[in-house]
Amino acid sequence: MSWLARPSRCLRSIRPATRATVPVSTSYTPLRSIQGASAVAQDHHSTHTSSAAANNAASSAYLADIPHRPLHTNPIDDIISQTPFVQALRRDPAYTESRPHLAMNPTLRPHHFVAGPNSGPGKITVPPYVWVATNPRADGPTTSRMVSVFHIGAQLCGHPGFVHGGLLTVMFDEAYARCVSTSFPSGLGMTANLTVDFRKPAVPDRLYVLRAQTVKVEGRKAWVEGTLASLPPVGDASEPVLVAEAKALFVEPKFAESMVPLYKS
Repeated sequence: MSWLARPSRCLRSIRPATRATVPVSTSYTPLRSIQGASAVAQDHHSTHTSSAAANNAASSAYLADIPHRPLHTNPIDDIISQTPFVQALRRDPAYTESRPHLAMNPTLRPHHFVAGPNSGPGKITVPPYVWVATNPRADGPTTSRMVSVFHIGAQLCGHPGFVHGGLLTVMFDEAYARCVSTSFPSGLGMTANLTVDFRKPAVPDRLYVLRAQTVKVEGRKAWVEGTLASLPPVGDASEPVLVAEAKALFVEPKFAESMVPLYKS
């Protein structure tokens, strides 16, 4: 089961640009390929050991085409920031950007299944980027649509060369819980059921885009649907690959007020 509270300090509003923006919708339109990156971003997993970094040699091949990358930066953050799709999200005033893993209580983060043992070099290599757009309603609960962008390394495979399907299910679960949290007064949702339909094998050392939308809310119940697609490697002009689709039901727990806050106040 998944649960999470909405962070109160990790969100920042995105100011609209003066130029014409590229629309981002929940219709799952094709994304463009990734371009080379040069922006500087801090490595949020620098505390991992050098031996773990050595095990991430496969990821280095994926990043070899990035010219003039500054030292002591995480190239995955660079790539994400230079992706046209991400740039369009940052120009869209409807969306608010956050990085939830960075807003977690530091003492709890190591015990979080995704932000802790499954994050770091060769795994979920950088804290996922999240964009949320809410749809407040005067006659009912708020609904949301959400986009999450993250990179999966080579150490989270089942069969060699293929990302474990259980990990993809976990990523759906975590993203969906965040999406439905705006529909509940407590900001907490727990998984009642989650159905994933896998469409294509997921390969490591790729960026992934997970889209979610709350489609129905009834009292303490919220239904959410979405997709997961992989982006091509740097320099590859092919289209993204639809990896999986999922539907879920989340329920706001009656004991929400007694749960330990996951995020910093």
